[in-house]
Amino acid sequence: MTPIRPLAPSDLDAILAIAAASPEAASWSRASYEQFLQEAYPGACFVAQLEGSIVGFICFRVASDEAEVLNLAVIPSARRRGVASLLFAEAIRQSLERGARRLFLEVRDTNQPAIRFYERHSFRVSSRRPGYYAAPPADALILARDMAVKPNS
Repeated sequence: MTPIRPLAPSDLDAILAIAAASPEAASWSRASYEQFLQEAYPGACFVAQLEGSIVGFICFRVASDEAEVLNLAVIPSARRRGVASLLFAEAIRQSLERGARRLFLEVRDTNQPAIRFYERHSFRVSSRRPGYYAAPPADALILARDMAVKPNS
């Protein structure tokens, strides 16, 4: 079993390293992650551990009855082991507890592995943002799912 727990200040170096090894993830500064450690911030980050090391993280925020996944990454050596699915399950659980009924995220339209992963978790294309990403240029797909829907296996 892979433990999932809230982000701690001592995790910042590990999640910055995971993000750096994951060019498909959003590139954030340390200060961006530090915001999630502030009690007043409307978002949360959770980390996943394998064999005592942090191997993945998810950050999200809830506003009213909607939640948005802001960043998700798993270190390449730990991919395809269900870590991202466990992180998603925790984000969904936490979002439901905070009153969310719908979950959104953005993904590059060129990131087919991520799109397939999200589709397996009951996300569907809601809209497109042309030219949203700059380096390299790509459109963003806005994906959404009803929180009452059980993810596909």
